[in-house]
Amino acid sequence: MCCFSSQILIKMAEIDKTYTNSYVDYKEFKEWADKQKLTFFNGYTICIGDWVWKYEKEDFDGNERPIMNTPTWLDIYLIQNCKSNFVLDRMKFVYGEESYKEFQTIDLTSTPSGDFKQNRKITIKKSNRTKFPLHKKPYGGKTKWWLQCNDNFGYCDKVKVWSSYDNYYPRNTNTSYIKSIKGVVRHLRKQYLPKGITFNLIGRYIGEEYLVVIS
Repeated sequence: MCCFSSQILIKMAEIDKTYTNSYVDYKEFKEWADKQKLTFFNGYTICIGDWVWKYEKEDFDGNERPIMNTPTWLDIYLIQNCKSNFVLDRMKFVYGEESYKEFQTIDLTSTPSGDFKQNRKITIKKSNRTKFPLHKKPYGGKTKWWLQCNDNFGYCDKVKVWSSYDNYYPRNTNTSYIKSIKGVVRHLRKQYLPKGITFNLIGRYIGEEYLVVIS
């Protein structure tokens, strides 16, 4: 009998959607956003305009249109760089004065600091759900290990980076897929992680599950 983990949880936008009923305002903002690029500490570059939905003039009929659905890191970039009043007014309304001012001071390009370090010790042990000895690759042929964090971390599968939800880095899932135990250890040593957090390592079958400890 086989059993995969529960559905992947995706932590996305904090602000929900931004709206406008003006094609002129939208077009001006979209043209600006298409020229904006943000590069994070590890060289991962994102075009801000990719987050703004595409509309034509005839799509605006006097009613408000949602033009983007943004995560917090992108809201911070807009607060620091955007000049469009309808965007900034939305940010101020949703986040409030205190958070708005705080976001103006955050460096989105800085390397994780403090307790977040690479080359941590990685220990894989039995959990209370383990029924099989630890083995190099998951049972079931071409399947991969599912790696999921038990703590407040999400994953960006585009650049294979784990980051805390308290940090401002793109995330789109809670699971990474890795072929072998050796690959799991190598993958986690590359990450900026604090001591004490744990991951679940899950195979295809019930009981094919282990605890990964970062120290």
